[in-house]
Amino acid sequence: MLLATQVQSILYHFLMGWVFAFGFSMLVSFKKAFRFGFLKAALEFLYPIVFTMILFYGLFHINGGVTDAYLILFFILGIMIYYRFYLSVFLQFFNGIKRFLKPLQHKILLVNSKIVGIIKVPVKMLKRRRRNVRKKRNKKSKKEKASDSDIS
Repeated sequence: MLLATQVQSILYHFLMGWVFAFGFSMLVSFKKAFRFGFLKAALEFLYPIVFTMILFYGLFHINGGVTDAYLILFFILGIMIYYRFYLSVFLQFFNGIKRFLKPLQHKILLVNSKIVGIIKVPVKMLKRRRRNVRKKRNKKSKKEKASDSDIS
């Protein structure tokens, strides 16, 4: 591998480590704030997979997709530098975004609860409907028994 390609690979791994840590910290920050439910596990599982595919796609264009142990160390170094020096700066930025999105989240939850309230049939109504169905069946069966006894 040429020296210029090695330098590009080193810088690419370092930068991608930093970007990975940035994206993951943003994901964790929003995950704690908005409580996505099932989406939490899916995001934590899919983020590293998608990021790895993006990493190796870019690396393929730089040096044919070759990664060595020292390149992985530069990736980890990028993560460490982000968490050591930049995380506190970006947490304030993430908190600002969360405060901006909080009213929107509240409105979405309100609309969702209204829709579910309209769609969901109350338990009392369900019991009343079941009782009416049973009464109709009983009346029908009594009429059939009465007509059977009249015929005999």
